[in-house]
Amino acid sequence: MLPFVVCSLLAVQTASGETVRFVHCLGGCPVGAPASNQMIARSLYTLSYNLENRVADWVAYIVTPGSIGVATNLSRQPLHDPYVAGTLAPEDFSSAEEGERLVLNYLAPLVSFAGTPFWLEVNYLTNMVPRSSELNRGSWYGLEWAVRNLANRSEGVYVITGPIYDADFAASDLTLDTDSPHRIPTGFYKVIVDSEGYAGAFTFPQDLPFHIHHCDRLTSIEEVERLSGLDLFPELPQLPLGDLSERLGCFR
Repeated sequence: MLPFVVCSLLAVQTASGETVRFVHCLGGCPVGAPASNQMIARSLYTLSYNLENRVADWVAYIVTPGSIGVATNLSRQPLHDPYVAGTLAPEDFSSAEEGERLVLNYLAPLVSFAGTPFWLEVNYLTNMVPRSSELNRGSWYGLEWAVRNLANRSEGVYVITGPIYDADFAASDLTLDTDSPHRIPTGFYKVIVDSEGYAGAFTFPQDLPFHIHHCDRLTSIEEVERLSGLDLFPELPQLPLGDLSERLGCFR
């Protein structure tokens, strides 16, 4: 069974003391993000926070049967991250949320970790992103449900998710009424890998209509890497070893 992560950081040093490994990352953490990014490892996830865009370039986490829980009575109050001063603030989203166009939401989701004592970690603003309300309630929600369903029927799954800034996606009129420098993603990606190396990859534009099923957004790991500019599995270039899409509810 995949580990329920209590200690988020495993360090393995070479003779020169340079190698650090994080248990949330399968085959090494993604590479290709700016060197100025802030890397943060917590009990539930590891992320690389882009200080210029004010959004994490990637978040890696593991969903297991034991990590999933009921989040109905859990706080969703955003928390300032003690390690990163330059995040967007909840008040930056006030006008956007009134118009129901952009909402402040998670990259590593609350429900997937509501069964752990560390669930509050997902409320840090470094794990949050401006996402369109239609996408958040539509395809994005559907895929997160499918991931939890898969985790409950298996040993657990690895997930990497983050933003896309790409001209291939239709530009939207989504904005935040704030003077804080930031960049709103034009879309998002999510890659899911099980313990056997089977994988499913998805991309979602911000303006995706509510009714579109997550399976209509299937793509390849190579395409996600092209759009994100990242090498997602630097030590496992042979991924995927099989197709995970049917186990995520996608039947072609």
